[in-house]
Amino acid sequence: MKKLSLLSAYFILLFSFGIAQSDGSDPYVQPGLKINFQICQSSGQIKALQERGETVTQVKDDLIRRTVRAYGGDYVRNDQITTIMLNGKTYKDFTVEVIEGKYLRIKTPGDTLYLDVVTEPSPQ
Repeated sequence: MKKLSLLSAYFILLFSFGIAQSDGSDPYVQPGLKINFQICQSSGQIKALQERGETVTQVKDDLIRRTVRAYGGDYVRNDQITTIMLNGKTYKDFTVEVIEGKYLRIKTPGDTLYLDVVTEPSPQ
C-alpha cells in the first residue's frame, strides 16, 4: 500500500509538471516586462569617429605624398581611388605600410618598394 501511494504521488507530480509545461509558459521565468537592450552610439560620437578617420587618412596621405614626391614620383587620391606613379610606372593596385615611422613599404602585384620616410615638407 505504501508503494502504491508513493507511486501515485510520483505520477501526480509528473503529470502536474507536464501540464504546467504544456501551456507554453516557462516556470522559471518571472512574469513582467521583457526588456531588450541595444547598444547604440549617438550621432555625435559617430560624427567624431568619422572626422577622426578623415584626419588620420589625410595625415597618412600627406606623409606618403611627401615621400613619393621626394623620390621623383607622385601619389594621388580621389575619394577611394589611389594611384602611385614611381620609377616610370603607374600603380593602382597596391598597399602602403608605414614601418616604425621610418620606411614606407609599397606592395604591388609585381614589386615591393621600400622608401625612407620624408618627415619635413620640401621648401617650395
